[in-house]
Amino acid sequence: MPSIVIAVTAVELDAPRAAPRAAWRLTLGRFLSDRAAVASLVAFGLVLFASFAGGPIVSALVGHNGFQQFPYATNATLDPVGLWSHVPTTQQVRLDEYSNVVPPPKGAPRTLMVLGADGALGRDEFIRVLDGGKASIEVGVFAVLISALIAVPLGCLSGFYGGKVDAVISRLTEWVMAFPLIFFLVFATVHLTPTLRPIGWGHEIPAGVPMVALLIGVFTSFYPLRLVRAQLLTLRNAEFVDSSRMVGASGLRIIRKDLLPHLVPTLLVWGAVAVATDMLLEVGLSVIGVGVQSSTATWGTLLAQTTGTIYDASLSGSAGEHHTTWHTVWPTIAILVSVVSLNQLSESLRRAIEPWRRA
Repeated sequence: MPSIVIAVTAVELDAPRAAPRAAWRLTLGRFLSDRAAVASLVAFGLVLFASFAGGPIVSALVGHNGFQQFPYATNATLDPVGLWSHVPTTQQVRLDEYSNVVPPPKGAPRTLMVLGADGALGRDEFIRVLDGGKASIEVGVFAVLISALIAVPLGCLSGFYGGKVDAVISRLTEWVMAFPLIFFLVFATVHLTPTLRPIGWGHEIPAGVPMVALLIGVFTSFYPLRLVRAQLLTLRNAEFVDSSRMVGASGLRIIRKDLLPHLVPTLLVWGAVAVATDMLLEVGLSVIGVGVQSSTATWGTLLAQTTGTIYDASLSGSAGEHHTTWHTVWPTIAILVSVVSLNQLSESLRRAIEPWRRA
């Protein structure tokens, strides 16, 4: 039979091989190839820009901020002006002999309110919606960070060491999970921390945001704790952990160097959903009147001003019946876009990190 000779040239032997791509590059490539992921990322990016930079930009353009009150932004029955209204900036309201409001003098300077006034106080609704987004997002992000600071150490100890440590932490977690979360938060807000509500750092972190974020973060930390514990129960028997034990690495070093990097993808997926969930919790607490103080603009307090609270339903009366719907629409749309985009980001992250789990 004729022999077959395969010739291999020196060029083929010396041809450089492409370096393997890092895992994070592969994950990023899968994430960016997902149209829904990119769309949700752009949508939430626009919400972030509008919330943190929109208020100062609009204030500079129209010449007032969301705290200023304009008496002529309401009529005699305290109904606020509507969309795209030019309101006199005159701060003194004159009354005639019959206690009727006298129109401002001719030529008085005016300012633009894009979405009208927020209610009887005559503040700019558009700027307050933008500023409220910053406060609501800060509550969600700070609460997630607090939850992670509590859950990651406890979850690592419980999942890695097991035994009595796991039993104590697991029983404590189950007791906290057995209580209705919203009632827990209401009780803590009303009875435990009334003096913490005024705490804030100027306009950057409005008053009441740190307190609400702390309460939500503490009482929702058992969710990520269970996730971390479950993952470490699996990873602690992996071969790379046995190898670290064989070379004399301590348990804390194994957790810090070997196991924590494996928790990052899980925490990222959880964090995106948790920010959205914590924002909704802030809205719920504000609507029932026990969240951020009403003078601070958040999406929750803006909704509470139009719908009232369980303690004072009359809060909605000053805005007028025909304006209540519009004043509810703007923060509701902002909440909807934020929550939907964050949930989609979480799902897209999960698919990019674990492409073999498409369901």
